[in-house]
Amino acid sequence: MSSKFTPVTRRQALAIGGSAALALTAGCTTVLNAIGDRVLEQVNILNQLSQEVSGSIKIIDPTGETVLDAEFDVPSTESDGNSNIVTYGNTWTSTGSYQVEMELTDTQVGGVSQISQQVQIGNTAKEMVAISIGSGDESEPIAVRVGESFSDFGQQNQTSS
Repeated sequence: MSSKFTPVTRRQALAIGGSAALALTAGCTTVLNAIGDRVLEQVNILNQLSQEVSGSIKIIDPTGETVLDAEFDVPSTESDGNSNIVTYGNTWTSTGSYQVEMELTDTQVGGVSQISQQVQIGNTAKEMVAISIGSGDESEPIAVRVGESFSDFGQQNQTSS
């Protein structure tokens, strides 16, 4: 398995957050996307809760091979010195449909503690997946999005199963 866990530094997370606020007020996503591109990897877990979240993630490629199988601890949004984002690179092996499975340990968000969802990757060099725990949407407490930039993750994804 070639996937590599990369913790996002607090400085990088603060840069994204500050730039997001600035970009949203200015109506410009270019700055936000540029910073997001430097921080985010192919698979990103974002903890939007005020508590640390632990669990496991597994991603299976279009041929049935497990390309990511890892346990994670993601600090809360209120954590001192730590980012609330965990990233994994070198995950996509080819274009096609990937199975994303994630299970939270001892945590439920809106009554949900796990997801199992298909995502379509059409460009292995550009596309990323973001899994937002505590997305703020009651109908989707753990949201899975595919996009080429940070701003794409705010849009509804049509590839869920």
